[in-house]
Amino acid sequence: MPDPARFVLRRLSFTGPRVPLADIGFVPGVNVVWGASNAGKTFIMKALDFMTGAGSALPDIEEIQGYERAWLELDLPASGRVTLVRALSGGAYGIYEGTKEPGADVVEPNRTLGADHRSKGENISSFLLAELGIVDRKIARTLIGDKSPFTFRHFAPYVFTEETNMMGEWSPIRISAQSGETFDKNVLKFIVTGIDDSAMQTTRSVDAQKTANLGKIELIDDMIATAEEELERRWPDSGDLEGQLERISTTVEGLQQAMTERQTLLDGLRRERRSKVEAANEAMERRSDISVTLDRFALLDAVYDSDVARLEALEEGGAALLAGARRICPVCGADPAHQQHEHGFGEIEVTQAATRAEIAKIRLERSDLRKAMASLGAEREGLHRRGERLVSEVKALEADIAEAKPAEASSRLAYEELDRTRHEVRRGIAHLRYVEGLRARRARLAAFRPTSVPRGSVTAGIGGVVGHELATTIQSVLHAWRFPGLPTVAFDPASHDILINGKNRRANGKGVRALMNAAFKIGVMLYCRSKELPHPGIVALDSPLLSYRDSLSRHGAPGADEKQVAESGLNAHFYRFLLDNADKAQFVVIENDAPPFDLGEAARVTTFVGSEGSGGRRGFFPA
Repeated sequence: MPDPARFVLRRLSFTGPRVPLADIGFVPGVNVVWGASNAGKTFIMKALDFMTGAGSALPDIEEIQGYERAWLELDLPASGRVTLVRALSGGAYGIYEGTKEPGADVVEPNRTLGADHRSKGENISSFLLAELGIVDRKIARTLIGDKSPFTFRHFAPYVFTEETNMMGEWSPIRISAQSGETFDKNVLKFIVTGIDDSAMQTTRSVDAQKTANLGKIELIDDMIATAEEELERRWPDSGDLEGQLERISTTVEGLQQAMTERQTLLDGLRRERRSKVEAANEAMERRSDISVTLDRFALLDAVYDSDVARLEALEEGGAALLAGARRICPVCGADPAHQQHEHGFGEIEVTQAATRAEIAKIRLERSDLRKAMASLGAEREGLHRRGERLVSEVKALEADIAEAKPAEASSRLAYEELDRTRHEVRRGIAHLRYVEGLRARRARLAAFRPTSVPRGSVTAGIGGVVGHELATTIQSVLHAWRFPGLPTVAFDPASHDILINGKNRRANGKGVRALMNAAFKIGVMLYCRSKELPHPGIVALDSPLLSYRDSLSRHGAPGADEKQVAESGLNAHFYRFLLDNADKAQFVVIENDAPPFDLGEAARVTTFVGSEGSGGRRGFFPA
């Protein structure tokens, strides 16, 4: 099996600007601090708790005056060696990677961890739990499923057990005086099973359900009163809203039909008017085109007349030339019959013939032109008359439209007014339904009966099988210590404490209670190791061997059961057991007496001789 993931304390230190360094070192195995009273032994336990997230301040003892910072160097499974620093006044933690020499020039830490274990940001608890692979676990505080996050402070009672808790009559599983029995049991269940309470469904208590229901009834009553007031103000005849809606709907249907008919008539008149306006515009455009064409034809006719006149004059000139050509030659005096030269008379005759032909051709074309002009003129006249008729018809249609529009508009206005009225009536009906729904909901709330969690349906803590296995582990611890009588250890499901030979732990003396508490805490650690469950791997015990006190101790003289333990030589077997299991956890033991034998190099024993002693260290804080 690989070495378990665990924490290892290395060094606890206190520093201040004008005071000497106060510190103590630890080895990974067994660490014992023993000596005189009031020398700072118990203070070490409180300081370790303070540096791993305890919210309470350190004791305001005389020796701590002048110190301002506490330092804790330790090895972690994932981060390796780190050094935590915290002001003695409390607050956040600084974390340095590796070893940070206390009292050296204080530089900015690599990271800052909040002291509030429930804050969303990174805090000391989430940091330490993450080193063990524990993230976002929930523990049920009550049998109805109210939950709180699991924090490192819930591990702390299984790691650091102070003297008062060590000998206390309450169960070793108690987290604090305020935590509650159910929560304490469920914390133990998570530690020894790895199963939290995230799957548990939350059921509100009977009183909480009743209070919530009364609050709902009060709210519904206010809503009903407000809704009824609005109903009375806006719809005073709310009892007849359905009848009003039916009558209005009937009237609206009739108006819709009349409005449709009038709109259809008006649309038809408008379409006809648009058609006739378009036809009139087309006639006017055609008439305008014809007028332009006739004007051009008139110009062409005038050109024809000019051409004919010109050609006729040319013809008359040729005729005159020919008439004058048959006379005595003025040169030679020859008669026309005896003249040998015609002097171009043939060309004149040809020209004259061509002129007459061209005149005939032009007169023919002019005739065709005048026929076309007569036809276009007639068409223009017809278009003029058609345009006038269409304009007259358009005016008549506009008169019909003007006559039909008021009727259509009046029916539309009447329809819109009725539709608004109908919409308001519908809103009134919807509001009435809303009031009726509120009343029905109020009736259901009035009939509400809270549900409760049946007794015995939810079990807190661990069951018989796990409890028996845990008790067997604790029994092996007590047997290894040679506890008198080699007792049978049983698990008490009611208190989640252990019984020795059926005897409740509270029935024993302080020293025996302290031993049973120590065996319980070590047993939980060994059980987690056997099941490969996360555990910090530190067990720090303050006065587990209280049975070895003398009769003048401030705790009183030992009882018979404690004397039996002291006479059994259990303390030697106790330390041998710790040495044998130093590979599984780091042990810190605070005691008044020295170990009964030399613990060897695997252990570190620190002695505080006190203010009146000599030959050794006086206490945690230098004198």
